[in-house]
Amino acid sequence: MAEVRTSPTTFPPGWRIGQDFEPQRHLMQIKGKEYLTVQNRLIWFIRDQRALIESGLAQTAYTIQTEMVEHDRDAGWAHFKTYVRDVLGNEATMYGSESQRDFPDYIEKASTKSLGRALLLLGYGTAFTAEIDEGDRVVDAPVPRANGYVAPATIRPTAAPAPARPTVVPQPARPVPATTAEAMATDRQISSIRKLCAALGRPEPEVATLTFGAARELLTSLSQAYSEARQAS
Repeated sequence: MAEVRTSPTTFPPGWRIGQDFEPQRHLMQIKGKEYLTVQNRLIWFIRDQRALIESGLAQTAYTIQTEMVEHDRDAGWAHFKTYVRDVLGNEATMYGSESQRDFPDYIEKASTKSLGRALLLLGYGTAFTAEIDEGDRVVDAPVPRANGYVAPATIRPTAAPAPARPTVVPQPARPVPATTAEAMATDRQISSIRKLCAALGRPEPEVATLTFGAARELLTSLSQAYSEARQAS
């Protein structure tokens, strides 16, 4: 029987986000604490997902879905929900709301806040945020301008309490998924790590104490090595 050869999958130009993207280089200092903007959390997330797909370890597309939950035009208040699923099947859903009193573009800010919080739950930026609720009111990523200048994120001090807005039905409390960087690695992560180590001829790491965040970083590194090995062969 003749040997069947399959051509390697090709990806469009710009598919891979450079592995030299280091989140630590994009940190902001806010009141002595380090903060990673939502824009850079998103770049970090997409970089990892595409690296896993390109290496052949994942075939399911990643998903980011943001939708408006409620919008009160009269009160100037918006509430958004964002659902994020990575290529390994880990999921997170988080909410964010903002008012016109704090931000003229409060609708966009609420949408961005919900996205940033969902990425935090998947471990992107967790190490650089003291809590899920950004107390310093930084809810938007820098916005590139036409000349390439990147405007700094808006930082607003806490203002006096605003007049009460119309009563809305409170959202039920939702448990925080155990998929933060400090949680234990998932079965899918461990399975992918073992496959990569076997393909590269490397010894397997100690997975019993491997955290979600550490597993994610290891997968990115192994995926890069695997892709380079395939291109060289």
